[in-house]
Formats: sequence, structure tokens, C-alpha cells
Amino acid sequence: MRVWLTDWQLAEDHLLVTTGDTVEWQLYPADSEWTARLFGDRLQIEWQLDTYGAAVDQPSLHVTGAVDALQSVWCRQEQTAESVVPARGEASLRPELDTSISWARRAAPAGIHAAGYPVVDGPALYGYVVSLTSSSGPR
Repeated sequence: MRVWLTDWQLAEDHLLVTTGDTVEWQLYPADSEWTARLFGDRLQIEWQLDTYGAAVDQPSLHVTGAVDALQSVWCRQEQTAESVVPARGEASLRPELDTSISWARRAAPAGIHAAGYPVVDGPALYGYVVSLTSSSGPR
């Protein structure tokens, strides 16, 4: 099972997920429009760990499982009239041992968008894809 982890939520909560961990999570449906924006049709993700997911009435899945692999998701940013967004379909994956890079924010350069994150010239970190082998819930 693939699970989406959002970078800013990990940074906010200093949530450390490490390859090899056993986790117990309440998962919510992944935002298919968001994952399609990042990956196009190259990668399907059904579930996400959302620290605010319980605030909305929506389906959920309680799962216990092993983190088999962890990949960070990087994508070039584009400035639109409304905000800074990932370039459609251009996300790439990098293998990681843990999620600690989400908290290692560098000092912001001159270009800052509304959320306070820097607009970077190269790829920006958007989140992680976890490969999870479930010992409870769907596999």
C-alpha cells in the first residue's frame, strides 16, 4: 500500500518516520487531484496520513504496518496568479531513510510566498510516498 505524507505537516509536528518502522496510523483518502498534479498518471496513491483528517467527515482506515520504503517527492515550482504550485506531472522520487529533512528548513531567500515557504529555483520538497506492508487493514 502507498501512503502520502505531506511535507508541511511533518515539519509542523516534527513527525519522524523511518524505513523499517512499525506504524499505527489513521489514514484518509489521498487527494487524487493533488497527486495527479504531482505525478500525472505515473503513480497512484489511495491513502494519506493527514494530521487534520479527523476534522472532516470522511472515510478512514486504521492500519498497523511496516514502513518498507520511503521516498521524498520533489518538484519544480511555478508561480501562478494565485500562488506557487508544483509543475504539473514533473514530480520525482528520491529514496530516503527518514523524514527529518522536512524540519531542516533553510533560511528563506528573498522570494517568499504566502505560506512562508521559500520559492526555490530548483525542485522543492512536497512530501513523501511510504510503501507500507499492512498487518491490519488492506494490504
